Amino acid sequence: MMLKNKKVLILGASSFIGKEISAKCTKEGAELFLTYNTQKPDFESSNLYQLDVTDNKSIETFLDSLSTLTFDIVISCIGSNIGGPLISLEQADIEKQMQVNLGANIQIIQSVLKNMIRKRNGSIILMSSVSAHRFTRGHSIYSAAKSGLEGFSRAMAAELAKRNIRVNTISPGPVMSPMLEQSIKENGDDPKLRVPMNRLIDASEVADAALFLASDMSSAITGVNLPVDGGYVLW
Repeated sequence: MMLKNKKVLILGASSFIGKEISAKCTKEGAELFLTYNTQKPDFESSNLYQLDVTDNKSIETFLDSLSTLTFDIVISCIGSNIGGPLISLEQADIEKQMQVNLGANIQIIQSVLKNMIRKRNGSIILMSSVSAHRFTRGHSIYSAAKSGLEGFSRAMAAELAKRNIRVNTISPGPVMSPMLEQSIKENGDDPKLRVPMNRLIDASEVADAALFLASDMSSAITGVNLPVDGGYVLW
């Protein structure tokens, strides 16, 4: 019960990785506070919040509802990747990716930090991507946003270290999901061929990394990015 009696806020809990993290945190005794956009998490929790991180009013309403709460752990799984050559992307697509992957994280963390700082303890984990380290065509904005997220995380780690608040990121490699499986069938492109371990990553492996960074097992770890990618960024 590594997270017994810990209050854990999970942003994007209905995502494929978010579901796995929620399940593992519950198993370890955490009290969960979960956000979702359109699809409610298939998960028992009385603390569910609908949140559209592209809508500032939705964010403000959500943050108002949390104003009296102090979280021990915050894990963000929100993200958006709209691929394509930069020249073909609509401005709305660019702004959405920057907001979902970076802007919303900054806005929410800034708010929940106030009570966390008073407690002088906490762990913040933000979901980055191998795209912040291994660059491919058609993902310029996504790579830029995730690189910015990691820079933000390291700067916050330095800022909050004396207050005993740790800030880290995780970079998943290609994660097996129904959506990726369908993409492989349709496009014939198997990303596991670009992974040195010659396999895709399971969402539960990413969740294990999040649990490690959330718990006291990583009590001296802050300002790092933890790749869970089977060696993907080596090539």
